[in-house]
Amino acid sequence: MTTVDETYIAIARAHGCREGIARVIIDQARRWKLPISLAFALAEQESAFHNVFGHDPTICVGWGTVTRAKYLIYKARRRASGNRRMQGVGVFQLTWWETQDLADRRGGCWKTEHNASVAFQTLAALIRDHGYVDGCRRYNGAGPAAVAYSRELRARATKWHGRFTR
Repeated sequence: MTTVDETYIAIARAHGCREGIARVIIDQARRWKLPISLAFALAEQESAFHNVFGHDPTICVGWGTVTRAKYLIYKARRRASGNRRMQGVGVFQLTWWETQDLADRRGGCWKTEHNASVAFQTLAALIRDHGYVDGCRRYNGAGPAAVAYSRELRARATKWHGRFTR
């Protein structure tokens, strides 16, 4: 990591992101050619920088911190539902079963590095294929809630950009 990266980490820590998560965000954002400010915005928006289960009204609602043991119980329940009952997992709240399984193939959806890798790969591809605004929307889905999500995510990215470029 460079001196610039250490500055980013210090700024991120001042805004609620633990150092280890900040290092993963910077590394994976560069790997997938995603703006670092957008990567931090995504982590902040999805989980406030915490490796937690989501609060969708399905299975394993609000189970707190994602651990390997909890995740494997969740995954067994998800599979038993025919992958119809899904829950957000991790810092980047991977919700769709195929993205969770991709993170598992990379080393574990419950691990921030692999959670970030899949999230950033997905978001970068959506932005490349559909543009910045619509790519951010598609990361969350469709409809008015996804439009609002995109607007909020982009506003957060602008704030992070300002923090990093002062």
